[in-house]
Amino acid sequence: MIQNALLKILTEAKKPIFNKPEDLFIEIKNAYHQVIKLHVPPSPLVPSLYLSELTGAEVWLKLESLNPTGSFKVRGALNALKKFIQVNSDIPHHQLKVCAASAGNHAQGVAFAAKTLGVQAHIFLPTTAPIVKKQATESLGAKVYSTGNSLEEAFVAAQNFAEKEKAHLLHAYNDFDVILGQATCSYEAIMQWNNELEDKQKINELFPYETYESPDIFLCSLGGGGLAAGCSVFLDLLGSKKPHMIGVQQEYYNSAIVSRQQQQQLPSPEPNYTIADGIAVRMIGNLNFNYLEKYVDELDSVNDDWISQAILMLCEKEHIVTEGAGAAAVACLLKNPRKFRGKKVIACVSGGNIDPELLTRTIARGLSLKGRLLRFSACVKDRPGQLLKLLKVLAELECNVLDLIHDRTYSEVNAGYVEIELCVETKNKLHQDHLMASLKEQEFFPRIRH
Repeated sequence: MIQNALLKILTEAKKPIFNKPEDLFIEIKNAYHQVIKLHVPPSPLVPSLYLSELTGAEVWLKLESLNPTGSFKVRGALNALKKFIQVNSDIPHHQLKVCAASAGNHAQGVAFAAKTLGVQAHIFLPTTAPIVKKQATESLGAKVYSTGNSLEEAFVAAQNFAEKEKAHLLHAYNDFDVILGQATCSYEAIMQWNNELEDKQKINELFPYETYESPDIFLCSLGGGGLAAGCSVFLDLLGSKKPHMIGVQQEYYNSAIVSRQQQQQLPSPEPNYTIADGIAVRMIGNLNFNYLEKYVDELDSVNDDWISQAILMLCEKEHIVTEGAGAAAVACLLKNPRKFRGKKVIACVSGGNIDPELLTRTIARGLSLKGRLLRFSACVKDRPGQLLKLLKVLAELECNVLDLIHDRTYSEVNAGYVEIELCVETKNKLHQDHLMASLKEQEFFPRIRH
C-alpha cells in the first residue's frame, strides 16, 4: 500500500505550460549550459564494439554512471535546486534548506547539488538502506536521518520535516524541474552525436534540429520515469529526426507498462526483490506518466537474469562497472539482439553505484547463466585414488576447479560412496554438456546444483 502522503505527491504534481516547442527547448538548453555543464563534465558517449557485433547494430553507450555521485540523478537535483534558489533569491543560500527521501542515487544527487550550490541538505533514508549509501551521502555534507522501515515511511518523515522547518521537499522524479534536468542527458547525447557540444551558436540556430543527425533508437532505464520522461521530452523536439524511444523496466516494477495498458496511472503489483533497486519503484508519477504516454514510443521489461548478464558483459567487455538499474537498457539489447539489427542505437547506462558484495554475486550469477560456471555433485567410491580419477576427467576437459566439498557423512549416497560437490569454470553451455556426458559415461552419476 502506497501511503497517502506519497500518493498525493505522485498524482498531483503540476507542470508549466509552454505555448511553443521553442520555449521548452530554450528551458532545456539553458538548464544544460547555465547549470549542469558548469558543475558536471559531459558523461562519455562511447561505441560498443561487442554490442554492435552481437546485435548487428551500431551501438553507443551514454555513460551516466561516470557522473559525479555515479548516476544521472545529479542533473535533476542541480536544476531543481538552482530554480529553488532563484525563486528565493532574497534569502541567503546558506539559510535555504532542501530535504529528500531516498535509498540511493537521488540522496547522493541532492547532497552533491546542495553542497555545490551552498544549500543545506537533509536526507531521509529508510533504516534498511545500505550503510555504504548512508556514508556516501554524509560524505557530501548532507545531514542524514535513518527512519522507517520503507522508503514510503522515510518520505513521510521528510515531508514532516519540510513542513516544520520550511524546507523544500524535492521528489526524485515527479517534479518538473527534476525532469527538465534529466532532459539534459539526451540533449548532451545528441550534441555529442553531432560533435557539436561546444558550438553554442549553431545550437541556437538549429531548432528544431531538422538538420541534425540522430540515432534510430534511444534506450534508457525506467523506474519512476524521471529519466525516460526528460529524455523523451527533448528527443521529441528533434522533429522528423526523433529517435524511437524505449523505456526499460524491471519485470516486477512495471508501473509504466501497467499504466499504459490500462490508460491510467497505476502501481505495479506487490514489491519483490530485485538487484535493480534503483528502478524498483511501485508507481510512476503523474507528470512522468503523461510525458511517457506522449513521447515514449515503446516500453519493455527485463528480469534480473538479463540484468546480471548485462552487468557481467559491461564489466568484462567494456570495462564499465554498473548497478542493476543502470544496466537495464543494455539488458534489453541482450534480451532481443535481432530487434536492433541495422539500427543506430544509444543505450543509456544510467548508474554505477553497486555494493561490492552484490557485484560479486551478480557477476557469479551472470557467469552461471552464460555457461561459464557450473556447480554439480558427483559420486565416487570411498577408496584411495577415486577423487584423483574424477579430477583427471575435469583436467582433460579443461575445467578449472574453483571449489570442492568432500562429504561422506551427511550426503544421501549409499554407504561405500562419497559425494563430491564441485564448482568449476567452463567455456560455455556446450562445454558443460560435454562434461556431464563424460562423467555419466564413467559412472560418476553427476547432478547439476542450482
